[in-house]
Amino acid sequence: MRQNRENSSKALRIVIAGGGYAGLSALIILRKKLPDAQIVLIDPRDSHLLITRLHETVHGSLEDISIPYQDLARRFDFQHIRQALEIDMEKLQLWQKRRCIEVDRQQLDFDYLLLATGASVIDPVPTEGVIDLDELCRHPLSAKLEKIIADGDKEHRQINIIGAGPTGIQFAFAIEHILYTARTSFRITLSDAKDRLLEDFPAAMVGYVQKRLAEKNIQFLNSRFFVARQEEQIVLENRRSKQQQLLPDDLTLLLLGKKPEPLLHANTSGQVVLDGEALGNIFTAGDCSCYDELGSNRMTMQTALRKGKAAAKNILRAARVIRFCLPYMHQDKGYILHLGPADAVGWVGSSRHIISGMPACLAKEAIEMQYALLLEGVDSYVL
Repeated sequence: MRQNRENSSKALRIVIAGGGYAGLSALIILRKKLPDAQIVLIDPRDSHLLITRLHETVHGSLEDISIPYQDLARRFDFQHIRQALEIDMEKLQLWQKRRCIEVDRQQLDFDYLLLATGASVIDPVPTEGVIDLDELCRHPLSAKLEKIIADGDKEHRQINIIGAGPTGIQFAFAIEHILYTARTSFRITLSDAKDRLLEDFPAAMVGYVQKRLAEKNIQFLNSRFFVARQEEQIVLENRRSKQQQLLPDDLTLLLLGKKPEPLLHANTSGQVVLDGEALGNIFTAGDCSCYDELGSNRMTMQTALRKGKAAAKNILRAARVIRFCLPYMHQDKGYILHLGPADAVGWVGSSRHIISGMPACLAKEAIEMQYALLLEGVDSYVL
C-alpha cells in the first residue's frame, strides 16, 4: 500500500491558480507531502505580495513586503507561469472533463486544479490623481508622499482617503505619522459610504479607533460617496441628503475594498460546486471561494490561509495520500489593526477580548512572523 501511494504521488500533476495567501499555503502543504509531484503556479505577478502590510509602503518599497516567485520556486520546487487565468462556468466544466487548461499557449494537464485567484478591486476609477488599491500594489506610496513633503509652495496639504475599512484606516494613521514627523502642515479626511465606522467590528475596538482618529485630527465623514475629481478637488456626495461637497486634493486614495469575481461555491472539502454537482478534480480557496456549511468565508488572511490548507489536505485525501481530514470549519481567531508606530487595536480569541497599544502591536508582529515561517517551510499553524 505504501509503495502504491508513493508511485501515485510521483505521478500527480497539480496546477494552482493564484499565488496569494491561500494558493501558497496550499502549495507548501502539498509539496511537503508530495515531494515528487509536478506543481505549477499560475499568477500574473512576479512576486508574492504581503498585502496585510501594504500600509508600510508609505515609508518603504514594495520589495520590502514582497517575495519573488522565482525565490519561492527554488525553495518549494514549482514552476511559475506569469499570466492571469480567466474563469467562467463553461471553462470549469471543460477543465473538469479534459483535466487540462491552456495557459501561455501551452496545455497544462492536471490531476488536481486549485483556483485561488483572490478578488478584484471594487469600482476602480482610472482618474488622474486618484490612486486605487491596484495602483498601490504596483507602486509604493512613499514616492508620492516625498513629493508632497518637498512641495514648499503650499502651506497646507489635503489628503483624502475614500473607504474607511481596515485598509483605509491603516493608511490614514501611517500617512499621518510620516507627514507629522516631516513637520508638514496637512489635513487628512477619511470618508465612507456607510453610516458608522467599522460597523462589523466590536464596539470597544471601534471606540478605540475613533479616539485615536480624534487625537490625530483625522476627520471622519460618514455616508459619503466619491463622485469625481476636478480641478485639484474631489467631489463627495452625502448618501442621505444628496448634497455635494468639495475637498482640496493633494492626494486621494480610493480604497473601497475588493469583491470576488467570479465567486466560486464549494463544498466543505473545497471542491467547486456547479449546478449542485461537485467537480471532483477542481478545488478552490481564498477570497474567490465561498465554502458551504460552517466555516468562515471572511476575506481575511486567516481565512485564506485556512482554506488553502483545507483544500490541500482534501486534494491529498482525494489522491489517497492521506486517509482522513476534517471538513473546513475554521473561524477567525482575531483581527488587529495597525494604528501607527507602537499602536494597534484588535480582538484575539473572542470579540469580547480587546487588546490595544503595544500588546496589540506585538500580537500583529507575531501573526506576520508565523506566516514568514510558513514561507520558509515551517508550519506552526494549529488545526
